[in-house]
Amino acid sequence: MKKLGLAVILMIALCGSSFSGNVGLPTENIALPDVGNGTYLICIWDDNSGTWLRGFEQYTRTGEYEFQVPEWGKWYWVGLWDEAKGDYIFGKWIGHFLSE
Repeated sequence: MKKLGLAVILMIALCGSSFSGNVGLPTENIALPDVGNGTYLICIWDDNSGTWLRGFEQYTRTGEYEFQVPEWGKWYWVGLWDEAKGDYIFGKWIGHFLSE
């Protein structure tokens, strides 16, 4: 019985240590509005650095956009740009923060 109890404690300790501290960066899957014909671009603003995260990407009209958040503890704004109107038609702030 003591061996079984020790084995259970050892398994719990190993499982706990294997999952703690190994959290990766989150991936966001953002629902985007239904858009008509035309050219639309997706852009991501890094609020902490005050710059665009990367070049604007063509929106494929799939209704969603997936991107991996580059760093914990920062805010990013995801926008959908309508090239014909020269205006943003959608925007959403994304932020992920670790807590203890």
